[in-house]
Amino acid sequence: MRRGRRRGSTRRGPRVVTVAAVVTAAGSGTRLGRDLPKALVPIGGTPLVAWAASSLAAVCEQVVVTAPAEHLDAFRDAVAHVAADVTVVAGGDTRQASVALGLASVRDDAEQILVHDAARAFMPVAVAGRALAALDADPSAMDDAAAMDDPAAMDDAAAAGGADGCIPVLPVVDTIVSTAGGALTYLKRPELGAVQTPQAFRASALRDAHARAQAEGFEGTDDGSLLAAYGYRVVTCEGDPEGRKITYPEDVDHFERRLARA
Repeated sequence: MRRGRRRGSTRRGPRVVTVAAVVTAAGSGTRLGRDLPKALVPIGGTPLVAWAASSLAAVCEQVVVTAPAEHLDAFRDAVAHVAADVTVVAGGDTRQASVALGLASVRDDAEQILVHDAARAFMPVAVAGRALAALDADPSAMDDAAAMDDPAAMDDAAAAGGADGCIPVLPVVDTIVSTAGGALTYLKRPELGAVQTPQAFRASALRDAHARAQAEGFEGTDDGSLLAAYGYRVVTCEGDPEGRKITYPEDVDHFERRLARA
C-alpha cells in the first residue's frame, strides 16, 4: 500500500509526497527504574516504540527506528506488527548521532522526514500532520500554477512555498529563570515555548544540516536547532500536552491510567 501525502493538484492528478520518519529509541530506562531500554517499556501491554511507530505509520511510507545495538532483535519483534515499512538500526552515542544513523537508512526518494522520540509515544498523529503541512507550498501559488496547467510551475511552487522545517511547541506555563554565571535572570514567558516531537523537515535540508554538523563537530539541542544554525527556515506549529516525554515512573502511571479510561 502506498502511503504518503498529496500536495497540490492539476488536471493530471495529485502530486504524492513521499514521507519517511526516524524514531529515536536508543535511550536507557534508568530513570524509569527499569532494566530494559526505555522504548521497550510496555504501557497497556505495548512497548513505547510500537506506540510511536504505529502512530507515524498513518502518515509515512517508511519508519526507521534507532535502537541500542545489543537489543536490535527485541526492537524488531516490538515493531513487527506495525503497518508500515519499518527498519530497525543501531543508534549512536548521542541523539544527534542516532538521527544521522537513521537518516542513512531512509529511502532516497523521501522528500519529507519526520524525526520523533519514542519517549513521546502518545503524541497525537494530528501534530505530525500540522508539522508536515508547514512544509507544503503556499496554496495560492499552487492554485496559480495549476491554472496554467504547467507541471514545471507546480514543482517550482511546491519547492518555494513552504518552510524547511517545523517544530511543535507548547506555551510555557511556569516562570523560567536563567542562572548562568550565578546571576538570576527572569525570562519573558510569552517569548518561550516547550519544544516537542515529531519535527518535520524537507529531506534535503535535514540531510545537509546533519552532514555539515558532523563535519564541523557541531552539536545541536534538536534537529530544528541544526537547521536553524545553518540558515534554513524553521517555523513552529501547535504541539499537544499528550506528547509529554515519558521519563519517570509517574509518566508511565499517567498513560496507564489514560489507557484504562479509554
